[in-house]
Amino acid sequence: MANETELRHGRCIKPVGEGYKQMTVDKEVLENLKFRVDCKLKYAEIHLEILRERGGNGGSLFDRAIEESILFHLFGARDEFLLEINAFYDCELNSDSVTLGALRRVFQARGTACPELTKIHQLENEPESWLANAKVMRNHATHIAGVPRAFHIGGEHDGKVYFRNPRTGEHVEMHVPDALAAWIENMRTLLEELRSSAKAATTV
Repeated sequence: MANETELRHGRCIKPVGEGYKQMTVDKEVLENLKFRVDCKLKYAEIHLEILRERGGNGGSLFDRAIEESILFHLFGARDEFLLEINAFYDCELNSDSVTLGALRRVFQARGTACPELTKIHQLENEPESWLANAKVMRNHATHIAGVPRAFHIGGEHDGKVYFRNPRTGEHVEMHVPDALAAWIENMRTLLEELRSSAKAATTV
């Protein structure tokens, strides 16, 4: 048994009182994980550029394919970030086993909570939040059918297309490309904030 420090998986684990530990996480590992998050957001932006170049969203199969690709990469960034949490807090889950639920169970077993996971969980379950809307639509498009939309003909919103939440029936009051752009930026901001929070909670 180590006296004061235990080296494991490239991390320096330091007991803190009777608690679990603070840790120094391998910076190269974290940089690689962050790079994957950044890639996913960039992939979403590339697809968004293609959608805008086509003149917005006319509801064609091609447009719908691009929409679903954006939603896929948007949540890919969120999923890749969970791997960062796994590393920051030394959860020791295999990379193919990392999910929000699996990570929360690790912290429950430790008798504590992870503020970053709590924030994601709360946003995803807050019905009116951008993340809840995006998640419902990503899941619907992945497992059920294309995302429902509302097409505006005439009036000040003529030609605009809004996503319609398949669970509530409510419209996302933004033209589809604008909504997707906002969600990408919101995801980037959220993950940067959570990464900073995790860094502050651990020794990097």
